[in-house]
Amino acid sequence: MFQFLSSKSSFTFILLLIGGSLGILGYAQLNLAPFAWEFKNFLIGQNLNHGFRLYQDIRDNTGPLTANFFQLLDFFSISLFWNAPIAFAIVVFQAYVFQYTIRRFDLMPPMGNLPFFIYLAFFHSSFELFIPSGAILGLSFLLLAWREIIAQQSTLLVNDRVFLIGVYIGIACLCYLSYSLFIFWAILSLLFYSSINIRQILLLVIGFLMILIAAGLVFSYHGNLANFLEVYQTSSFRFQVPSLVDIQALAISMGPSLVLGIIGLFRVIQNNKIRSNAQKAQQTNLIWVFISCITLFTVPALRVIHVVFLLPSLAYFTLNIGYLFKVYWKKELLIWTLLGSIGWSLQSEWKNQDVQRLGKAQLPLRNEKLMVLGPQLQEYQYNQMVGPFLNWELSKSLFTELDQYKTIVILHDYFSRESPSYIYDPEQNFVKMIPLLPNWTKNYQLVAPNLYQRKN
Repeated sequence: MFQFLSSKSSFTFILLLIGGSLGILGYAQLNLAPFAWEFKNFLIGQNLNHGFRLYQDIRDNTGPLTANFFQLLDFFSISLFWNAPIAFAIVVFQAYVFQYTIRRFDLMPPMGNLPFFIYLAFFHSSFELFIPSGAILGLSFLLLAWREIIAQQSTLLVNDRVFLIGVYIGIACLCYLSYSLFIFWAILSLLFYSSINIRQILLLVIGFLMILIAAGLVFSYHGNLANFLEVYQTSSFRFQVPSLVDIQALAISMGPSLVLGIIGLFRVIQNNKIRSNAQKAQQTNLIWVFISCITLFTVPALRVIHVVFLLPSLAYFTLNIGYLFKVYWKKELLIWTLLGSIGWSLQSEWKNQDVQRLGKAQLPLRNEKLMVLGPQLQEYQYNQMVGPFLNWELSKSLFTELDQYKTIVILHDYFSRESPSYIYDPEQNFVKMIPLLPNWTKNYQLVAPNLYQRKN
């Protein structure tokens, strides 16, 4: 297997593409229930096409470019069935950039299609990675920035293409807001391992800020700049300590990648015969890992889909095992260990997938305008969503701050835009609003447990 994957033959590359495509299409044919966050992204695209404004009419922390991506999918009526093939196509592009960069700048001895295979394998070690997300979309631009950084480090003089690095990281940030911290990775990598000067550092920062300023102008034009700045601040620079349960779940899902990556890192540290370009690349990846560890404390939740930025550096370090092992059978064992551990990880997730995926709708409603005051997104599967409460983790704070005048004004603004036919209130928030918004709440009557219907 190792000899086959390390071949430079185009046949090997095509065979990997065909095999991966068939596997993904087979997975899509299973017609599994979507993940809750997958369905949430679908609703974002749908509501944007109905004229709602992100962050003001839709309370969520999804990056604006990611929201536009799902808006485009909804515009062309691309169903959830195609999510897995779309994600596979994005990862294939990333794997190609990963392999091309290693080969183009001679970061390792010739390894054929092995970098492409390992990257592809790492990004299919969890079912969550089979679905497109903001983190995966933004990672494409981080890899393009990585390629530019390696190109700058391989020359004696840094040129003005550093501007592109800032642009790429800015675009990645608008896909996944937590990627803002990677601007420090770019600056440190070039500052330590290239001949960059102050003017070029400013060019890099200007490229990054130019993208954010352009986004700010667009939001300002649509009247929701303040909402965007609030979400951007809380998603990029508000740190939170992950729970032990989340850490354990992440360790199980990413166990194979973490173990192999750490082993590869120690193999590099113990070896002193690595060429100059490779040393710079290794140290750049160490800075990537350092920034990634800081970014872990800013992500919405410590789940695989939110921490995919760890995987490229782990894949790169794992490649070191492939060429630092001198004995052939050890290299062969590496491949089978990787495949076996990924199979084990997927099997473990398969047993617990019902917990992660969207449940069945409990309400008997169909084709109604519905507002859900809770996290039960499954109720929107057969009804039209009304209201901004898409991300309940962000929205529920409004109902715990009803003693503030500002909150009452915000809720009045939300509820006065469009009146739903039904309100589902599993967390008993409607009752709290009755004395605060009497002119609006009087139009609804309780017709079932936690279900209110608008009076004719």
